Amino acid sequence: MASIINSLSFKNFFNYYGDYDQTEYEFKEGVNIIVADNGAGKSKFFNAFLWLFYDDVLDSDDKKRKAVKDFAVKIISDKAKNETEIGENVETGIKIEYSTGRYKFQIVKSFTATRIGEKISDNESWQVVMNDIEIDKTDHILPKYKPVYDADEKHRIINQLILPTLRQYSFFQGEEVDKMIDFTKKSSIEDAVRTLTNISKYEDIAKIVEDIEAKAYKDLNKQTKQKESHNERLEDALKKREELKNSINQENEKLEIQKELYTKAQEEYELLDAKYANASKRKELDEKISIKNKTLKSASDEYQRFLEGINNRFFDGNFSWITLGFENVVEDFKNKISTFRAARYEKRTLLQVAESPNDYFTILPSNSPDAVTLQQMIDKEHCYVCGTDAPKGSEPYNHLLKLKNRPNESSSKKQFVKNDLEDFFSRLQLNASPFLNKFDSIPQSVLRTKERELELKKRLDKLSSEVKALKSQRKDLLVTSNQDEDSDPRNIINQYKGSSNRMAQASTKIERLENTLKELKAQLLATEKEITSLRPKDIPEGYSANYEIAQDLVEATNKAKERVFDKMVSLLENHANEHFQNLIKYNDIKGGVLNFDKSPSGGISLDYIDEAGNEVSGASEGFQRMKKFAVVMAIISANTSNYNYPLLADAPLSAFGKAFNKGFFEAIPNVFPQSIILVKDLYDKDSESKLTDLGAKLVKDENIQTFYLNEVDGELAQIERTTKIERRK
Repeated sequence: MASIINSLSFKNFFNYYGDYDQTEYEFKEGVNIIVADNGAGKSKFFNAFLWLFYDDVLDSDDKKRKAVKDFAVKIISDKAKNETEIGENVETGIKIEYSTGRYKFQIVKSFTATRIGEKISDNESWQVVMNDIEIDKTDHILPKYKPVYDADEKHRIINQLILPTLRQYSFFQGEEVDKMIDFTKKSSIEDAVRTLTNISKYEDIAKIVEDIEAKAYKDLNKQTKQKESHNERLEDALKKREELKNSINQENEKLEIQKELYTKAQEEYELLDAKYANASKRKELDEKISIKNKTLKSASDEYQRFLEGINNRFFDGNFSWITLGFENVVEDFKNKISTFRAARYEKRTLLQVAESPNDYFTILPSNSPDAVTLQQMIDKEHCYVCGTDAPKGSEPYNHLLKLKNRPNESSSKKQFVKNDLEDFFSRLQLNASPFLNKFDSIPQSVLRTKERELELKKRLDKLSSEVKALKSQRKDLLVTSNQDEDSDPRNIINQYKGSSNRMAQASTKIERLENTLKELKAQLLATEKEITSLRPKDIPEGYSANYEIAQDLVEATNKAKERVFDKMVSLLENHANEHFQNLIKYNDIKGGVLNFDKSPSGGISLDYIDEAGNEVSGASEGFQRMKKFAVVMAIISANTSNYNYPLLADAPLSAFGKAFNKGFFEAIPNVFPQSIILVKDLYDKDSESKLTDLGAKLVKDENIQTFYLNEVDGELAQIERTTKIERRK
């Protein structure tokens, strides 16, 4: 009967704070799901079984397994440690209950820690004692637990949950799927086949008959020397046989070296397969990002220049934005400058008249001669008023001229204020003149400028979004292929091509060596026949027959072993395709099949090909992992009996994607009697239900037996954090 886990509970185990009854999961036969975000207990759950099977836990800091006895202080819940006073102790443990048909077992693994120091996180502050493992057993007929004391029986009960030889197929974290089977190594495939078949018996038989053949040949030669003291042709034939044997051994050694080189190149090729596609895409993205960044910088510079130029438009006569709202000020200025100038002229005239009234008043006293009479007086050089002569050039003559010309003479200007602002207002009018005809066009100019600013900003935002999208794609490629940020995609591409070239070179050499071996073996067979014909006739027949039978047995056993291997690989291929089609049911990569093709090194090349035999692209990490998981399921289902062990998987879906996940949950019940899947991909912190759409559907799916949601309050300090377990189904 299958092993079915009924429950798992914790006591002060990492973030699982409290006693066993406070942190318990109950499970059923079929699919059980535990959904949790990072840090919410998935790996800690997985650690319970690592402790049970191997006395180890996984350190989440460096991703390395540590012995529980050396890591105990970190395993204890921080909240429990903080609540433990100096001199008091705290117990940490796990409790697992599982059934196998008639019997039910309860296993408790724990340790006790006594606090002896102040700092709760220091190993020196605690004294740890590992408790004896407690195992109780009962049956369903008389359900009363009885303790198991025998150490060997305890060990058997633990191993019975999942056999050690099958744990690699039934107990793993997501990335370990890639390590379950190394298709590049024949030994890895043989290990899987050996797990499911009796091929190891053929290997044992092959070794026995090879020893028998060697002994039979030795006995035959001993009889030959006794019966034939000297036969030059026979001695030459025997010598040639040894030389051929040595040549075959040497060529086999060369062949193994080339197979090893091929295997290493294939391992690198397989490792880089997903990275190559990503690196090529990444290189393409890098080039696009580089071009886009240049365009973005140009657009950013243009935008900045535009923004900086807006300020100049206030003072540039072509735009004259500074005059916006000053339309009435111009008319007001005209009125004020007119008033100013009138007052200015009036003040200046009054000042000058006061200083030289005769220069400004042209009306002579009454009875004074008029202008015509003055001209006659000048012409005749005689004053009619006083009767005095006024010869030309004399003072009276000049006086007459002055009287006649007085309206045309102007006195020199005199400054009548310290600064009359004449130059200031003149310059103001001159400089303002380009702005005066722009009033009507300014609103439209501002509108066009705003539209241009929005246009440039929109272009800048669009380019920024495009760069961000390209970088996001690049980041996704880095995540899915585990590449470093600084790794040069050209190096990956070159490494990929280099491994491909080395595979081709090794394959050519392997083919050449195999042809050489065929020729040598043909020569050896001919030499063997020659030796048989040259042996003395009186050798007892039993020695020759014994050697010939041994030879036939070696050949038959090796062929049988190869036949069993090939048959099992063919069976695995059929089962793998059946499972793979179920896994990819909801994906858009239909139309092909998995093909197991023998590589030159004896390993398996696992390809996804279409009906025409062409390889179907799909180099993503999720796709590659799904192919390998299909083979893992095939290894299990290809067994003639039902698989009797649960699947315990931590984050197996991290690289699958939504469609793969859906197919995964539908496919696994066909292989595993029970599965407990820890997954974060169904968690959505922004959703009201804390689940993705697929998670919400799976809660209602009748094929899902239990559904748990783990949450940790990240707002609390570490010493206050606990894992909240909510059963949704």
